Amino acid sequence: MRLFRLTVLVALGLLSSTILAQTSQEVSLKFRYQQGQTLNYKVTVEGKVNLVSEIGVASDLQFKGELTQEQVVKEIADDGAATLLVTVSGKMRITPPTEGSQPSEQKVPTTKVMMKMTPDGKVVEVKPIREEGEKSQEQLLAMQDPFQALTMSASAWSLLAPTLPAKPIKVGGTWDLSGTVPVPLPSGQSASAKVVGQGKLVSVEKRDESEIAVAEIQTEVPELGEVVTKMLPLKEMGVDITAKGGTKSTSKVWFDLTKGLISRNEVNSETKLTVVIVMPENVGGGSMTLQTQTQVKSVIELVSVKQ
Repeated sequence: MRLFRLTVLVALGLLSSTILAQTSQEVSLKFRYQQGQTLNYKVTVEGKVNLVSEIGVASDLQFKGELTQEQVVKEIADDGAATLLVTVSGKMRITPPTEGSQPSEQKVPTTKVMMKMTPDGKVVEVKPIREEGEKSQEQLLAMQDPFQALTMSASAWSLLAPTLPAKPIKVGGTWDLSGTVPVPLPSGQSASAKVVGQGKLVSVEKRDESEIAVAEIQTEVPELGEVVTKMLPLKEMGVDITAKGGTKSTSKVWFDLTKGLISRNEVNSETKLTVVIVMPENVGGGSMTLQTQTQVKSVIELVSVKQ
């Protein structure tokens, strides 16, 4: 019996020592892309848009989609910054607010961007990729159905990689996420958004052959007005639009320390906007004010890595 108790105490002691060592040890969260690498992610998105008109009429539009995100590593700079060709495509099932209306399944326009990102996840450059003279499918969608385009845009925010700590960090440690993020627009224009937030390393786990860092991240983009007005090219139709509002998100990230890649990211976001639309005189003029609240839940999972 004494031998059994001694064995248990030793085992508990070793376990406690291992936990304490993992807790006190600093880890470095850095992307370690390799040139020529291709990463494939599976993305599931679901959410709803609540739209309230100026006369108080409310309607809800629900959506659920399955997307794929392919990242092709085109170049690795001397400082470790990676240039990625990111392609997102898939389908979205949209349930309109009208009672008795049937859900419709729509193809999400294929989006390609060239993105330059530092090893700690800061996006320093984003450029939309399309054929010269071609009007992007996203831009056409925005002209046909601006609020559906806004829904797609809200879900796109969750696909951006989180900014990682610049220095090694211990479990329980936090880092600042404040900065400016470049935003790709269908029209080819440039826009940027100021981001504030904080990340926290909550644990380091062993999973299969890898060591996984688990982090919780909270971010906020206080003002999205410039991005929204540039994203919806309604001025081409003589329509003037202004928007105010922002977005908040919370996410849980599983970062593979062994591979230097994100293996899973769960994001919940909420976007609130007030949009004022002024119609041209040739269609009667007038203006209307709309309030939108978009809630999105996204899960991004790494499916494969090819060299």
